[in-house]
Amino acid sequence: MNPDSQRSEAERTLLDLAQRARLGFALGTIGLVAVARQVGGIPDDLLVRAVAVAGVLLLGVATQGVTRRLGRFPLGLILGIAGDVAASALAVVLLAERAPLVPAVLLWPIFSGGLVLPELALFVVAAVEVLLLVGASIGLAPGALPLEQAAGWGLLLFVAASANGELIRRFRVAQRVTELGFARAADLVHAMTPGEVAETLFGFVAELIGAGATPRLLLREVDGEGRLEVVAHAHLDAPPAGGASHAMTGGGLARDQGVWFEGARIADELGVDDLAGYPHAFVQPLADGRRVIGLVVVSAINHRVLGEEARRSLDRVAAHAASALARLDLARMVARQRAALTVLLDTRDVPRDNAGIARWALDAASRISGAQTRAFVRLHAGHLVCERAEGIEGDELLSQAAHLLKSASHRPVPLVISDTSTDDRFALGPLFAHGSIAAIPVAGTGAVLFTYDTRVDGVSSTDLELLVMLGQQLSLLLTRSPTD
Repeated sequence: MNPDSQRSEAERTLLDLAQRARLGFALGTIGLVAVARQVGGIPDDLLVRAVAVAGVLLLGVATQGVTRRLGRFPLGLILGIAGDVAASALAVVLLAERAPLVPAVLLWPIFSGGLVLPELALFVVAAVEVLLLVGASIGLAPGALPLEQAAGWGLLLFVAASANGELIRRFRVAQRVTELGFARAADLVHAMTPGEVAETLFGFVAELIGAGATPRLLLREVDGEGRLEVVAHAHLDAPPAGGASHAMTGGGLARDQGVWFEGARIADELGVDDLAGYPHAFVQPLADGRRVIGLVVVSAINHRVLGEEARRSLDRVAAHAASALARLDLARMVARQRAALTVLLDTRDVPRDNAGIARWALDAASRISGAQTRAFVRLHAGHLVCERAEGIEGDELLSQAAHLLKSASHRPVPLVISDTSTDDRFALGPLFAHGSIAAIPVAGTGAVLFTYDTRVDGVSSTDLELLVMLGQQLSLLLTRSPTD
């Protein structure tokens, strides 16, 4: 494979720029010589010398072009720079007596070399030019290029090499960061699990901030109150407390852009002790539009200041990660709804006794909603009877939500409380002090399907529609079944 094809687009652009500049200088010089020849007034020997310098430049262009086409990329690179140095040195030797400022042409190899060479190699080019400059000073006629003047030009060459090398180095770093960011953003488009999203994010953020195998977390917001859950982690001595579904506060840590924190502080905020073992931690928000849906946290030993291009790449990759997580959530929700509809529409295997119907009802409710507490309650002879409960004891449910259950059993429509902490209509007990409730009446039976989620606004409109469908199926099943 041609090594030139493996180089980045930015590096190939710089190579082409150097080649075109050489060609432009050479042809421009030849054009000026032709014009000067027509106008007259310039000695022929001076024109011949200028053409000789242009010829050396053209030779460098040709040799580099041929060797690159033959796959000899390093050799072509060396020949191109060598041609620049030779042409510049020849210009000094041939024109120093006529043009005192001609040593300035030695800056050209510093510029062209900076486009394609590492910083150290650029100093080697400058050193070679200084040696040639000193040799020319000694070999030329006295007064053509004084030694002290050559020393001054040599110092300027080293200063130019340092400045140009640093400038090009920063450009290359920024370009590599940009290309890496686009590549990782493309990877996230094809991510199929939160683990794949985390793997891509962890590697990208760690590379930008210079972190090794340090603790890192991917957290996702679970509600609108800033609570987070760990969905993936790496390099931790032990999983976060409570496992990957453990909810924790900290959504306000980073809202606009990535922020550096002290390791001890972020460990305390997130409740992950492993983060305290490192002096720094970088927190990058994952924003989907204006809403932050998660955070990625990577510990680091050293604090690295990120440039503007690195920040832009981080934001770009973070936005793609947020979109990937939202896409996965949507796919998971659709799959759950499909499974729920399958259960709702096929009731052939549902037992015909009340206990069996209650068991099937709660199983179907678990497929529809993420509510942790579910119950099936019936009103029998004026008294509430809990047929089945999950996530709570039946007696506790009846003692702490009796008024709500009785009210729901007489309603023709569902009773939904999006935030129980702000609703005092039903004298709910302390177990239901914070969260959301959906109570679905089963028409014609006096039964209620009850769900409770510890999250505020935990009942989505889609979940509610499916729960209502479940209530309708329960109504059909119960009216066909023998009663107590």
